[in-house]
Amino acid sequence: MGAPASVSLPLNVAPQQTIDVAVNLTAPDAAGQYQGFWQLQTADGGNFGVGASAREHIWVKIRVIEQTVGTLTATPNLLSATAPISQPTSALTVLYDFAGNACAAQWQSNTGVLPCPGTDGDSHGFVLTLNQAKLEDGSTAALPTLLTFPSGSADGYILAVYPDYQVQAGDHFQTTVGCELNATSCSVLFRLSYLDSAGTPHDLWSLGEFYDGKYFDEDIDLSALAGQQIKLVLSTASLGSSDGDRALWVAPRIVHFPGEVPTSESTATATAQPTSAPSLTPTLTPTSVPKATVTLTPTAMPPAGNQNPAPSSIQQIVNSIISFIQKLLGGK
Repeated sequence: MGAPASVSLPLNVAPQQTIDVAVNLTAPDAAGQYQGFWQLQTADGGNFGVGASAREHIWVKIRVIEQTVGTLTATPNLLSATAPISQPTSALTVLYDFAGNACAAQWQSNTGVLPCPGTDGDSHGFVLTLNQAKLEDGSTAALPTLLTFPSGSADGYILAVYPDYQVQAGDHFQTTVGCELNATSCSVLFRLSYLDSAGTPHDLWSLGEFYDGKYFDEDIDLSALAGQQIKLVLSTASLGSSDGDRALWVAPRIVHFPGEVPTSESTATATAQPTSAPSLTPTLTPTSVPKATVTLTPTAMPPAGNQNPAPSSIQQIVNSIISFIQKLLGGK
């Protein structure tokens, strides 16, 4: 994808220290799926990976979609939208507004069930609905927004389990994510998951975000789940201390792209689009052995089809997704 053979870190990074890692990649012209594998490298040229064994690769997977004249296939820039979310264009139909229906979801953190809306500053975690978002680059987006703040507990998180949703072919989850303006110590993991009809959780997409003056537009194709009734789960987890973790979901919504038909090989694909080209800062070396488990790539979807829901209480569902998230964060 046009990346350099390697790039250098601008400073020495101590154990447990966190920095942003960015590499410029160029999507190929031809439609298809592409994947790149990377490892860190020591000063003497030795490669090492991530995970408990320090052998796993960092990887990124993208899908290039062939554009058709007259069909909206590109990811819209949510923050430049001129029409409010309640007034979609004829080419793009908004089916569900997560900010507008925030309190239809059950919100919970490490400390238990949370009220909706919450109270700003609550150490147990809180969610607020905003009519506009003040983003970390100084801009303001006049769009419905969820401001989420994880609990102050160790490995703090906040999550919302939304009501049942029947997925259609052509449905996409879209949002813009980032930290709130002046939340300079913000470092969080955004995650979108879903519970199937049996209450089993599945991961769709995640993104680690730090206060770096950028925000990201996300577009996640749900077509592989067409015909299934699912509960979508939005969660925000702290990467370290939760102090200052004021995380924004701007215009989170499900939109419908007409004319899309899922194939047997379809998977939900997430794309992160920074507002400006990131600088080349990491020391990363591409490798050819695909052994990776990172949070930038969604997991495979189960085959579409109608399923009979198994009886399950909302608390059982919440407990299931909490356990799932804890495993994804390292089994803590």
